[in-house]
Order: sequence, then C-alpha cells, then structure tokens
Amino acid sequence: MLERTAEADRRKELGRFLRAMRERVEPSRHGISIGTRRRASGLLREEVALLAGISATWYTWLEQGREANPSAHVLNALADVLKLLPVEREHLFKLAKPEWLPEASRSEGPSPDPRIAELLAAFSPNPAYALNRAWDFAAWNDEAAALFGGFDPEDPAQRNLLKRFFLDPAWRTLFADWEVVARSAIAQFRAATVGFAAAADIRAVIDPLMALSPEFERQWDEMRVEEAPIWSKGLRSASGEIVTYDYFVLTPAGVGKEMTISLYRRRGESPRAPPLTVHGERMPAGR
Repeated sequence: MLERTAEADRRKELGRFLRAMRERVEPSRHGISIGTRRRASGLLREEVALLAGISATWYTWLEQGREANPSAHVLNALADVLKLLPVEREHLFKLAKPEWLPEASRSEGPSPDPRIAELLAAFSPNPAYALNRAWDFAAWNDEAAALFGGFDPEDPAQRNLLKRFFLDPAWRTLFADWEVVARSAIAQFRAATVGFAAAADIRAVIDPLMALSPEFERQWDEMRVEEAPIWSKGLRSASGEIVTYDYFVLTPAGVGKEMTISLYRRRGESPRAPPLTVHGERMPAGR
C-alpha cells in the first residue's frame, strides 16, 4: 500500500513539475504568436505535445499524474521543448524514471559517526555543522552553535535547516539576503531528495512547513530545482554588522550523500586544511 502511495505521489509531482515548467516558457521562444486575448501563461499542453512529437492526450495524462511510461527519447524531447536547464532535465528524469536510479539508502537518524564530531571540532575557529539527508543538524562545533543561535535536537523546529529558515524569526535577521538564500535552499532540497521524496524523514520536513509557512508553501509549489552554486553569504553579527563568509560543503568518505558537512570561513581568514579522507566542493546558499 505504501509503495502504491509513493508511486502515485511521484506521478503527481511529475505532473506538477511539467506544468510549472510549461507555464514559464514564452511561446515566442518556439516561434508561436499569440493574440492579446490569450490569458494562459506559457505554452499550452497541446503546444508542448506538438513540439515534442507526442499525443496531446498522452501528455495530458502525464500532467494529470496518470500512469505512463515515457521513454528517454520522449523525456529529452520534453526537456528541449520546456527549455530545461541541466539540473532541471536531470530532475525530470528522476521523477519520470526512478527505476533508472540506484535505490536510495535509508537515513540512519541524526547520530553520526563520533569521528564526525571530532572533525567539526578540528575546523575551529571556522563554524561547521553536519547535515543528514533530510537536512537535520546531526553534529556541530561550538562556533556554529554560537553563530546560528544553537541547535536543539529535541525540538523539531530547531533541528532542521529548512525549518530554521522558515520558522525561526532569528534566522530571517541573521541572513542578510534571507529571501535569496531560503529560496535557493528549497530548490536544492527538492533536487537532492527527489530519489526518496516520499520517505518518512523527508515528509516530516515538508508537511509541517507546508502547514505552518505560507511562504514556504508558495515557494515549494514553484517546483524550482537548483544545483549547488559557489556562494558567499552575508550574516549579521550581534552588533548589526554584516560579515561575509565563504561557504563550502564537504562529503566525508564512506557515507555517500547521506551526510554532508557545511563549513563557513570568514572572509579574509585562512581555513584549516581538512583531513585527506574528506572531499570538498563549494556549495549553495541553502545548506
């Protein structure tokens, strides 16, 4: 029963994503002229189907979340018509053909390997914390606790990064570009969790936010997906001064993408070199 529900949810998500992408494409990008009386945003379903070389009825089924079995050729055609960016094209494939992806591993909860805590301490004086796949704070060093107002693993609104962005008023003040950072975080979270979006730990993040934050609900419904850009963030100090931090994400060897480490380096300071078993890559606003 749970598998059928997850499958139905995936198809509905695919339909919502297709519609959102369709509505943002200007018809003129495909040489389609529209009259002044047309009120629909973007392309019509029939226009998408025609441009992709598929039946309008079948495309409508896709947007309605009905059972369908699109081929890679069809998905690529739709991605071309909808002018999808590479990350959006990948997201489309993940939604439409999850069987082409390796099975997502299950989250093992918020308690990381003790060596993760030791690693975070080694990054001092640079603030650093570890996130699990649902973006719960799994571990942190003292500098991160001081910078971000502490972490309470027993408080659902305190222990998750997305919930802190949208339910903690202090974080709205802390981030100088809060709206940009929060919007990017949503898009990254959607892309990062598409392979296990129906899992209980992911729904435990999304469902309460949809109920408690109209702003989150509005942005989540935009169906945006993003890769992690290179990012510098401005954070307000207690005195009101905006301090710029360079931001990096590190993936400890042996845990795949189940856990990431977020490292903040105050601009102008030299970071400590991470251990050789940790592979770093620059990361986005959100995590």
